[in-house]
Amino acid sequence: MIQNKEDNKVSFNLSPSSLNTYFKSPLLFYLTHIGKVPDDTKVPVCYGLSGNIVHNCLEKYAKGELNRDETCLFLASQWDKLNLNYHLDIKNNPLKMEDYLLALIKGLNVIDSHKEHVCEEMIKFPFMENDSMKIGIKGIIDLQAKQKEDNSQVIIDYKTSNSVNQGNEFERQALFYNYLIHKKKNIIPEKTVFHYLKLGVPKVYSFTYQDIQAFEEELNIIANELLKFGTNISRYPVGEINDLFNSKREACLREVSRRKLFTDPQALVHMGHD
Repeated sequence: MIQNKEDNKVSFNLSPSSLNTYFKSPLLFYLTHIGKVPDDTKVPVCYGLSGNIVHNCLEKYAKGELNRDETCLFLASQWDKLNLNYHLDIKNNPLKMEDYLLALIKGLNVIDSHKEHVCEEMIKFPFMENDSMKIGIKGIIDLQAKQKEDNSQVIIDYKTSNSVNQGNEFERQALFYNYLIHKKKNIIPEKTVFHYLKLGVPKVYSFTYQDIQAFEEELNIIANELLKFGTNISRYPVGEINDLFNSKREACLREVSRRKLFTDPQALVHMGHD
């Protein structure tokens, strides 16, 4: 069941998305990143596909590979290629390409207001390990650039969601990006801006060196917890597994049922009579 071993150790990374998974459901984190079980539940894929298309278009534009018109045409071609007129959303309707084309144009305007673009930089490094597990840190940053109007160093992340996230997930993501850049380049950008392209709304975060230190301490706590839990699935709390986008829901439910068998004496009695 355990895969991706290096030197006989289970190897995985803490990233913005995996960290948010851990906070939501340690069990799902285990199944995804340690047990690596296959998906078993159909989930809406249109949001991820459409978001990736917009990101890819903006990356090509920022790198100078496509001009504005070519970028818009590329979005349309990718939309058709990935059959996004047939993948339905949570309301059982196809997404409107026009909404994402308008979002793309807003993203192009964001790129044009910045210079010295660094696109999709991956930063990764080893973090913590013991005799059985090896934990790394990894993240990919949409765009690093300087704002033309004041020359300030900015991290930019594109969002294609329909509402501004009010929870801790995106702030944690922004903090993660700042931590990565600080570890690699020993700087802290003046600000991190999440651009909600469909809404035309920016969400701005700014962090201090103390924030980065506190975040690293939190990562240390989580990594030590994971090393203590190890590869024993029973040690991972269930958390929230009834999410519409949980593609391993059946595996989660099987583990919940298994645990109930060992905590409910009546269940064991019934099993003995079968």
